[in-house]
Amino acid sequence: MPLVAPDAWRPSGIADLEPNAWHVLRRQGNTCVVAGPGAGKTEFLAQRAAYLLETDTCPAPHRVLAISFKTDAAENLATRVRERCDRTQADRFVSMTFDAFTKSLVDRFLLALPADWRPTKPYEIDFPKRRQVEDFLTRARLAVPQPWQAAIAGFSPSDFESKIVGSFRLPLQAMAPTVAIEFVVERWWTELLRRPGRSLLTFIMLNRLAELLLRARPQIARALQATYPFVFVDEFQDTTHAQYDFLLSAFGHRGITVTAVGDDKQRIMVWAGARTDAFDRFEAEFAAQRVPLLFNFRSSPDLVRIQHVVAQALDAGAIPTVAQSGRRVDGDVAQVWTCPAAAGEAQHLARWLAQDMAARGTRPRDYAILVRQTADRFEEQLAPALAAFNLRLRNESRALGRTTLQDLLVDSYAGIAQALLRLGAVRRAPDSWQVASDAVLRLRDVDPDDELASLRAEEGLSTFLQRVRTTMAATPPSAAVAEALADQVLAFVDGRALARSFSEYATGEALAIALEAFRLHFAVCADGSPDWATCLDRFAGVDQVPLMTVHKSKGLEYDTILFVGLDDAMWWSHSAGNPEGIATFFVALSRAKQRAIFTFCRERGQRARVADLYYTMRAPALSYSDRAYSTSLRHAHPLTTRMQHNAVT
Repeated sequence: MPLVAPDAWRPSGIADLEPNAWHVLRRQGNTCVVAGPGAGKTEFLAQRAAYLLETDTCPAPHRVLAISFKTDAAENLATRVRERCDRTQADRFVSMTFDAFTKSLVDRFLLALPADWRPTKPYEIDFPKRRQVEDFLTRARLAVPQPWQAAIAGFSPSDFESKIVGSFRLPLQAMAPTVAIEFVVERWWTELLRRPGRSLLTFIMLNRLAELLLRARPQIARALQATYPFVFVDEFQDTTHAQYDFLLSAFGHRGITVTAVGDDKQRIMVWAGARTDAFDRFEAEFAAQRVPLLFNFRSSPDLVRIQHVVAQALDAGAIPTVAQSGRRVDGDVAQVWTCPAAAGEAQHLARWLAQDMAARGTRPRDYAILVRQTADRFEEQLAPALAAFNLRLRNESRALGRTTLQDLLVDSYAGIAQALLRLGAVRRAPDSWQVASDAVLRLRDVDPDDELASLRAEEGLSTFLQRVRTTMAATPPSAAVAEALADQVLAFVDGRALARSFSEYATGEALAIALEAFRLHFAVCADGSPDWATCLDRFAGVDQVPLMTVHKSKGLEYDTILFVGLDDAMWWSHSAGNPEGIATFFVALSRAKQRAIFTFCRERGQRARVADLYYTMRAPALSYSDRAYSTSLRHAHPLTTRMQHNAVT
């Protein structure tokens, strides 16, 4: 594809960018982009990648690296870049999660690690439970001299690894500890690294090893920096101690341009070790300029105004954003429903969904049911109520082997396999054909300009699809047949080709995890489906109402969100003024394009603990009526003392 002069470059797929986005897009230095809800940060990053590649600002063979926190975010960004650039340019855009990127470095250069910290090959990934960490800290405390015991007793098992292990830089050689923190970290590594058989490593430990590798082998660090002169970091507010330290070691150097995008008002991962000072440190240590994006392309003007009130509770200096979408619903755009019992809550919610869809002509996936935690528990309560109105609930947080349903659906292999099976179930599926044919060319390493090689690849695809169609036509859906079809798809795609063609599968167990989850989910969807097309619709979640935690909803948007459980029981760890709790509420509210509904159920508990979440929205006041389910947020005067009393009682 011909290169474009920087001054002549225009965005692809959208009409234009806001002025601040244009400024950052062309900027050479490090930038901290403050992108609030609906700012279009993924689209902005895709456009910046296209600009860098198409204008030769990032010339071949250099690459652009994008680091995300979630697999779906990484894949979404990669997909958008592929849609905006030709294949040669898009192949120089690498989009990975933090965990996948640091793990790939350790796996590739494991033998280059200092001997004192080198794990076995292979090693196993560990996910320590809280009880295991508690037991470890107890053993460590009892094994140290008396002066160190108080310090170790002060370590919390909930954030010990994320804050203590994650913020500790490993020395090039193991040394005798001189303080309590050195002792406890060294003992943690010894127990997991030197266990009989294979080493156990957590993703935080892999991060620390990757950072050590760059200090121990400067030539690897220089090669990494030469490969990636431009780096994006998405959801920067969730950066952990370990991740920030790795970023500083890897890319905190002259000649590297880092664009960090996020919103500290959406910082809801402090419990998992997210730094609370990431933005300030990035500005200081990377000499970065902070630039806000001022447009909100998601929510209606009324919702944007309410979101700003909540944002001010987190940051008194929050800059108002400008809504770019119109309002398309009547009545209150933000509501609180009060009900006495969980069963009645579920019945009312299901009835309301059915009625609203019928009245507005919307579909089930225009809505999302959000919960703070325990999505499986809410699935048990809500699924039967929705089924009574012919609505199917889909728990996106449900575990599938070693991953979740939500992560599976954005997996590269799952997307290819779905397209191939869809072409087996129905004759006309142009979108699936495009996905399948592009995947075959990529997996077979065929140059699209090579007509003969492309024809041979297409003939192979057609032959395979004929076999799949024969199987699907002759056998109705069942779990056993679904597993057999999954095996056929994998054999055709070729696991080695997947590992060669997709960076996320090059090392580690990502491909094995995806294959296991795909088989499990496909088999469940086949069981009871009348035909294979319906089975694949169920697999993809067509016409199903999604249920997920607020944390899983980050980056997503829906016409209407229904947050179930704004009560003390579901918010048991919240305390008045807790920034993370208010941020969680803010994230839930800001997923909505047209309407946000919150439910309070007296059977689950009171709302004394979460009263500040109700009080936060001072401009749109809370007004309560005696009628069940009619409590709503209205655009009126601030809360009065009487209303505050009613809210609690």
